[in-house]
Amino acid sequence: MTRLRQRWIQLALIGAPVVLALAIGVLISNRFAGPLPPRRLVISTGPVDGAYYRYALEYRRALAQQGFTLEIRPGPGSMATLQKLMAGEVDVGFVQGGTVPEGVTGLTALGSLFYEPLWIFHRKGLGVTSLSELHGRRLAVGEEGSGTRALVLRLLTDNGVTEDGTFILPLGNVEAEHALTGGQVDVAFFVLAPRAALVQRLLSNPQIELMMERRLPAYAGHYQFMETLRISEGALDMARNIPREDRTVFGVTAALVVSASIHPDLVRLLLDAADRVHRKGGLLERAGQFPSEANLELPLNEQARRYLRSGPSWLERTFPFWLAGLLDRTVLVILPAVTLLFPLLGWLRPTVENMYRRRIARRYVVLRESEERGETLSAEELKTEIDRLRVLRRQVIDETEVPLKYSGEIFHLTMHIDLLLERFERRRRELLESPVGRA
Repeated sequence: MTRLRQRWIQLALIGAPVVLALAIGVLISNRFAGPLPPRRLVISTGPVDGAYYRYALEYRRALAQQGFTLEIRPGPGSMATLQKLMAGEVDVGFVQGGTVPEGVTGLTALGSLFYEPLWIFHRKGLGVTSLSELHGRRLAVGEEGSGTRALVLRLLTDNGVTEDGTFILPLGNVEAEHALTGGQVDVAFFVLAPRAALVQRLLSNPQIELMMERRLPAYAGHYQFMETLRISEGALDMARNIPREDRTVFGVTAALVVSASIHPDLVRLLLDAADRVHRKGGLLERAGQFPSEANLELPLNEQARRYLRSGPSWLERTFPFWLAGLLDRTVLVILPAVTLLFPLLGWLRPTVENMYRRRIARRYVVLRESEERGETLSAEELKTEIDRLRVLRRQVIDETEVPLKYSGEIFHLTMHIDLLLERFERRRRELLESPVGRA
């Protein structure tokens, strides 16, 4: 066996377990980590003049910094967004609290993002202080497909106010404002940010009043997506003192909703964008209050739960998102491989040691066979046997490649060969000197 061949055998014995462990590690990581996430996402929002669309623009900028593309698809509102999500037409969407129908499956929430007040404006002098008093009135409840309409109809139904005897009109924000100020409707509902120009116009209009629902705490206790929001005097416009006094209104939370089958890496990517956009807070939110796992109608995504409680991983805080994903998968490969490598190396070590010992033992077998033959050989035959032993000794020294730790065993083997050579040479001399040997 040549030295090169021996080295190849040694490398194969050492490398085979490593390759096997890595292969198993790759299979395990692919099983649990899955493929890399797609680089393009589609988000559904409300109208282009609404808060959802403006937030989506900020999300798009945040995702672009991580190398991802976000396509924005505006629409009438939350109900349309839910339909698109369930149909698989979009990957993610903003959904207003109070709009998710019962029995919806296949969707999860990544967290609540901010508060949205429900403004209930009515003509001055109407004198209503509860939703239950709106029966028989003309109501603008939001356009079809909007979250405003879904939420308002839900609250009206709870108060026994239905289309039977009540005029419920599907008007969008601008149409509803014109109808209210023009006297075509008695009450108009809006889910808008406090600083929206429409809200400020109506709050400053002396012919329009903001309804103060006297049972707000009861609603907040009944619906997990609802809060009681207090807007202080002058908070919206201090120069014009809008509102003119402290106001308390319905508040619902907007949520970021995705399909339950979304790639887990995209969950963290979207929450990272949400954290950048919403963590600073606003007029109604404290800094750091959102994104949150509170006030949700849909089940919270498990990946989102871990993120909201623990934050991004060290890799995601240190490296770009795409690189952190690759490194994370590499760790998933290495850890199982290393774990599997320890028992394989434990098997490898005695196997290699036995291989070297068998290599030495084979020389001892030859040595013993030579010793047994030498007891009955003639002088001429002993000469041949001595030559064989000298060849064996040379092979042991020159060709038996073993690690340094086995040098002692090689030394003992050559010493035993030398002892047997000395015996055979002495016996051969004795045979040559004896009368029988000379004969």
